[in-house]
Amino acid sequence: MRTKLSSILIGLGMVGSFATQAQALLGPELAEKLSTTSLTQSLTEPSIKVIISFKDKQQVYNVMQSLGVPYLALKELPMVGATLTPSLVTQLQNNPAIESIYYDAPLRYYNYNSGEITGGHFVHDNYLFTGKGGVVAVLDSGVDATHPDLAYGDKTIQNVKLINDLDLYGLTADIEGLPNTDTSSGHGTHVAGTVAGSGAASANDPTRANLHDGIAPDAKIVGISAGEAISILHSLKGFDYALANQHKYDIDVITNSWGGGAGSNFDPNNPVNKASFEAYKRGMIVTFAAGNDGDGDDTLNVYAVAPWVIDVAAGTPSRMLADFSSRGVPGDAIKTPDITAPGSSIYSTRALNTPLPALGPVIDLDNPDYYVYYATMSGTSMATPFVAGAATVLLEANPHLSPDQIDEILKASADDMFDETGRQYLPHEVGAGHINVKKAVELALQTEGNMRQFLAGDTEFSSQGAWQQADNTADKVYFAGKWSETTDSSAYNGTLAKAKGPGNIAYVGFKGERAKIHFAATNRGEVSILVDGVEYESLSVSGEKGEAITVAINQLDDSAHTLEVRTISGQVALDRFEFDGIVTQPGVSFTTQLMPSIEGTMGPSVSLDLAGLGVDPAYSIIEHLVSVPDNVVGVTAVLSWQPFADLDFSIANSQGEDLASSATLDNPETAQLSVTEAGDYIFKVKGYTSVVTNYRIDWQIVTQD
Repeated sequence: MRTKLSSILIGLGMVGSFATQAQALLGPELAEKLSTTSLTQSLTEPSIKVIISFKDKQQVYNVMQSLGVPYLALKELPMVGATLTPSLVTQLQNNPAIESIYYDAPLRYYNYNSGEITGGHFVHDNYLFTGKGGVVAVLDSGVDATHPDLAYGDKTIQNVKLINDLDLYGLTADIEGLPNTDTSSGHGTHVAGTVAGSGAASANDPTRANLHDGIAPDAKIVGISAGEAISILHSLKGFDYALANQHKYDIDVITNSWGGGAGSNFDPNNPVNKASFEAYKRGMIVTFAAGNDGDGDDTLNVYAVAPWVIDVAAGTPSRMLADFSSRGVPGDAIKTPDITAPGSSIYSTRALNTPLPALGPVIDLDNPDYYVYYATMSGTSMATPFVAGAATVLLEANPHLSPDQIDEILKASADDMFDETGRQYLPHEVGAGHINVKKAVELALQTEGNMRQFLAGDTEFSSQGAWQQADNTADKVYFAGKWSETTDSSAYNGTLAKAKGPGNIAYVGFKGERAKIHFAATNRGEVSILVDGVEYESLSVSGEKGEAITVAINQLDDSAHTLEVRTISGQVALDRFEFDGIVTQPGVSFTTQLMPSIEGTMGPSVSLDLAGLGVDPAYSIIEHLVSVPDNVVGVTAVLSWQPFADLDFSIANSQGEDLASSATLDNPETAQLSVTEAGDYIFKVKGYTSVVTNYRIDWQIVTQD
């Protein structure tokens, strides 16, 4: 336990260190391009398409106008696409308003030929969960909503074509309400049908009605067409559209069957990862294709390895791993798929006159029109929308599930997978195993949803992947008052910081937008949480032994903050702090100051009912008036006396009303008070049972500078 009880002067000067501006982060591909380009070139200087991330959206206009080049600013995300010369990139890199600059790299859609569909018909027929009420945004090449299975207005409730021309002014307005946005690929239409195709074109199939429906045939689709030649900017505009229209269309899931950078390390600052995290943080489930780069290790799609997205590998009809499905790295928790889903030779909706579906025609002599409406395709592109649709089925079963819970349920209910030799696949190959929609629905029905807590900031992942942890053993966590360290095997690092009564303070500095505080429940306890000296929340930490209580602090600005826990009453057991950012020195300072001792003498008193006559016990009270100055946040007072007496002690306001007290058989008695305003207070010494007794009050104040 690192307890600071005297002269803790952290100083606001520590915060000033954050004013020193480092250069904006350059993405690795952009840095490599710049290293091979001579910055001495002038009129012939080549241009590079880039994505610029700002610290604050309000700074976008002024900065970009000063450059005098065309740009495309996103609506929800603090990002801009532009075509810049290397010298302008260098100029921006030194601008304190810029967080990062990345190359607008080309991406690719994932697909592969041949196979047969696998569906969740048992769930449809027996549990009657078909994705009703669910909405999935399909960020892909587009959706042909003239298809009967994807009918515009009924199934596809919005279909938008994104406009992404960086080099022409004015051509940035997206086009909504298009019946068909998938005119030259067919990839997105096939994906949309896998999610939520109604199966209308196969309604009368003798095998079963609506034979070729999607996994969530009653869910709705929002088609977001990024076009065929997708790049990072296209994908960012797609996420931006989904974020801006999340509540308008009640979007639950964003599915992404595209990617790039196979084998690259996870980069939380990459604009695509920042966009997918923003969607996750707002409560949307994000699925990504693992990639189709074969059976070698470390070939996963760089955007699928973000911890907060569901990374989907592809399986065969025999529930083995498809040869083309990308693999992770053994023992690497980041580079590992989450789940495997059907992805080999999947029947789904065909966009006419487009090339990709034509590679897998459906020839059914009994249903010749299936050639027009359906096609087979293979790839993690096909597995990913299956998981997206399955997520809406789980949300129909339990609408209160958070994205974290959906992910965990899918993995906890997955089936083990084995290759043709009987060898069980490893996690870096298949993740948790093959998706089992029936078991997942059953588990969802038994799970208490926590979406409310999730949206308040209690998420499994931070924007950097893992939360930064700090407990009572950390150098930068400070304590004022009376805290003790207690061993607890269930706590972080096996210890808790415990305090009893009011006026104890634990505080720490951090730089970031979000934080969490974890307590171990006690029989009775109350705390106040303050951010930068202002109360954020007061709450009870009472509960069953072993219960964990989490307080999430959300939606702060990305600057230096001080987080405080102040005890109000009862016993408090502090486990740890977590930060979506970095731990720093606190931006406020506390000083613990010893005050002059107070001495007195208590006369004779007795607590006995005299001769059982119903006479009130006789006792004496001596009051001492003390003055508490400004900036005091806590008072701790200790009453001690000579032996052979029982004295009680309290701290009262100027009206004599007790605010904190100690009435035990112990010597000394300690009273602690969390102070909210300066002024006069009263120390009360009560002679409960005593002879003539000398006593002394030692007290101290904790001030916030």
